[in-house]
Amino acid sequence: MKKTLLALFVVSGIGLSGCSTLNSLIEKPDDKKTVEEFYADATQGFEDQQWDVAIQNYEKLKAYFPYGPYAEQTHLELAYAYYRYDEPESAILELDEFIRLYPKHRQLAYAYYLKALAADSIIRSWLDNFITDPATRDIKSAKRAYSYYTDVITLFPESKYATASSKRLVILSNQMARHEIKVAQFYYDREAYLAAANRAKFILENYAQSASTFEALEIMKSSYSKMGMQKLAEDVARVYELNQDAEIIDVNFGTIKSSKDQASDNKQEKQEKSWWSSLVDSLGN
Repeated sequence: MKKTLLALFVVSGIGLSGCSTLNSLIEKPDDKKTVEEFYADATQGFEDQQWDVAIQNYEKLKAYFPYGPYAEQTHLELAYAYYRYDEPESAILELDEFIRLYPKHRQLAYAYYLKALAADSIIRSWLDNFITDPATRDIKSAKRAYSYYTDVITLFPESKYATASSKRLVILSNQMARHEIKVAQFYYDREAYLAAANRAKFILENYAQSASTFEALEIMKSSYSKMGMQKLAEDVARVYELNQDAEIIDVNFGTIKSSKDQASDNKQEKQEKSWWSSLVDSLGN
């Protein structure tokens, strides 16, 4: 009898232990979870850089608990997760909502800066360090990123993000100037000299401190010469000569070059462009 009772206790104990283990393996329904559980699951994914897991749980937290301190922090962490998950537009939307809901939040400067980073990432690629040039991409995205970085500097001039934003503004300015140079060269190669000269003038008026100014002067001078406007061509040549010894900071490589060195680099780039264009064209076929 005692052995029978002992066996029953053992079996019951195993049964209870098994039920407890089984219950721990069954995921709790979302409508039964607390805000702390949602946030814990989200931050675990965040720390493990499992951005899809983090995004899923942050979105659920927002849906079930749209108010409170967790919701505030969720906006920022969700935006960063979207940014790292290569969904910059979703990150920007999330940050716009955060800025609208919490206009006096202590991390507002960070929100604006992350918004600029997200917009900037649309036109950036890891290949830019090797063979590609972001200046060949959509100029609208560059202008939007430029605008967002400007907001950071204007609204939070004393923040640590203002310095980083200033550096990106210089790089973007050079990038947009290179884009305009490519457009001007496109017009020039097709003998649309007036359009080429106007585009080069636009560069000088809007990106005067960029590394593309001397190339813009060259295009403008050649375009005027081709159109028989010798007086204008001579005026541009004088401006070029007066700035021959000026130094150009090439922000893409962290070096300082004279205008002569820059002109030499431009000539070499044109010579190398033919084989590179052929390679790109062959890859596209």
